[in-house]
Amino acid sequence: MESQKLFFRNVKLMSCIFLLIISLSSILFLSNMLSIKPSITDFSLKANLLAMNIGTPEFANLLNTLKGDLRLFVGLEWIFVFVFCFFSLFFATASILASAVTYCGKDMSIKELLSRAVKSLKRPFLTWFYITLLHLGYFLFLITFLGPVVLIFNLTFTMPSLLYIIIFLLALVFEAYLAVVWNLALVVSVLEENCGIGALGKAGQLIKGLKIRGFFLNLLFGALSLPVFYGVHKFSQTVMSSNAAMIPLLLLNSISYLIGMFKLMAYTVLYHDCKATHGEELEMQGGTEYTKVAFTPLISADLP
Repeated sequence: MESQKLFFRNVKLMSCIFLLIISLSSILFLSNMLSIKPSITDFSLKANLLAMNIGTPEFANLLNTLKGDLRLFVGLEWIFVFVFCFFSLFFATASILASAVTYCGKDMSIKELLSRAVKSLKRPFLTWFYITLLHLGYFLFLITFLGPVVLIFNLTFTMPSLLYIIIFLLALVFEAYLAVVWNLALVVSVLEENCGIGALGKAGQLIKGLKIRGFFLNLLFGALSLPVFYGVHKFSQTVMSSNAAMIPLLLLNSISYLIGMFKLMAYTVLYHDCKATHGEELEMQGGTEYTKVAFTPLISADLP
């Protein structure tokens, strides 16, 4: 509820950030689709020709052409993935800063906000790198754990899909619990002079006593994101054959960024709640830096 109030406290700043996110993400999405669609169509045609010319002199030429097209496709996709990651991280930083400024009752122009986001981007980038490694580590752990289970109990992919859905949901729920510290660490790296392992350690200390609140936040935003992911999966199957599918995909893309922005706002509020719970009062300095100005000890220093 407090996150909802943040948006209406500074509608101009929040709306500008959201419109920038939607505009640039839509441009990147359309650029990606329009650039890879001809490549995929051409690759499919050449793959069919390759299958029909097995054992002919043209087979080697077609195979070399396919390899060149595949390298070009992979190179383009890596460029777009890098741009998307940079774009998402930059606007995540800007959203956290805007939420923190609004929470503290301050005001800031969109130009100044974006400038401060650029200056502080190094810290969240390092933290994001470690968070990505943790997500990959969790994914590898699941593969390592589930592999022996499949072999021991003789599970096959022909078994009822309900079992796999349950396992998948349980894995997501446990990851949502672990991700509380990871998400809060990103906020810490933006609002404090901490990054990487230091930000993760500070987030772990701050979230003590409030981890269940962060866990339910992750469950809520995960539940909101599931229909979006399903819609993206559904329309992505037809986007290559019909340009009309790009319109709902753009809409779903905008909804996903709106959910992500609101999630960052909620975690910014949670960050302040954690600070208050630990007896710290925060004061914004220059729009981004935070200093602890008061601390109330839980145990009196006069006691033996």
